[in-house]
Amino acid sequence: MTKNDLKFDKDKDFVILPEIFSHLAADLLIKNNIKYSIFVQNGYVIASTNNEKKLKDSYNNASFILSYSNDITKCINLKFPKLKAKIIKVSYALNLGKYDTKKKKNLITFMGRKLPQHSYLVLNYLKSYLPSNWLIKNINNMSEKDTYKNLKKSKIFLAFSNFEGLPLPPAEAALAGNYVIGYTGEGGKEYWKKPLFTKIYSGEIVSFVNQIINRIKLLSANCKFPKKKYLLLKNKFSSKNELNSIKNFLRYI
Repeated sequence: MTKNDLKFDKDKDFVILPEIFSHLAADLLIKNNIKYSIFVQNGYVIASTNNEKKLKDSYNNASFILSYSNDITKCINLKFPKLKAKIIKVSYALNLGKYDTKKKKNLITFMGRKLPQHSYLVLNYLKSYLPSNWLIKNINNMSEKDTYKNLKKSKIFLAFSNFEGLPLPPAEAALAGNYVIGYTGEGGKEYWKKPLFTKIYSGEIVSFVNQIINRIKLLSANCKFPKKKYLLLKNKFSSKNELNSIKNFLRYI
């Protein structure tokens, strides 16, 4: 059932606010005695308002705070050190189905909206070294279906993540059978494991390009996809983990 108004029953309703709207709790929920929690999906956008009092009140009065990565939890603790007991860890599920190595093409994918200056520089310098039988495709603004379709075809995904609580496109790309090269966005450190993921520090353009060249050479030499690391990643983002975390979270309501 979808609710089309902002009228809540204090005896029946429990509201979950995303962190970017957390400050609305002061006027919308707290004064009406409506119970709520805050779901922080990115610790770097906690400051959703310049009104520090409203921000603090919203977090202090929340029944609990949801976090789905270690980096997010660290950010919450840094901003609100007295609220550690309120934080509940939840999981996120990613299900892209099985990838087929036979359908893989010499294709590199990336999302152009993420740090466009960085991606422009990387691709510009890469041109001179990219084999003629390799293609690069920007999958920005594609539908979910087309995005997954291209990720399942490509062999390398370039990540230009920037200050993200838990960047999902790199994880989706890896689960679609890609080697991921690029920035962790900080939150991605939680799953950024070699050899499936190659970490590049933000702004290290030369290193970025060299790692792509090296990966292409390894793929040309038919290096085997790291199935053990793949299965560990698949388990981390499994529906089972998501369901268990939801059940755990519901016990607190």
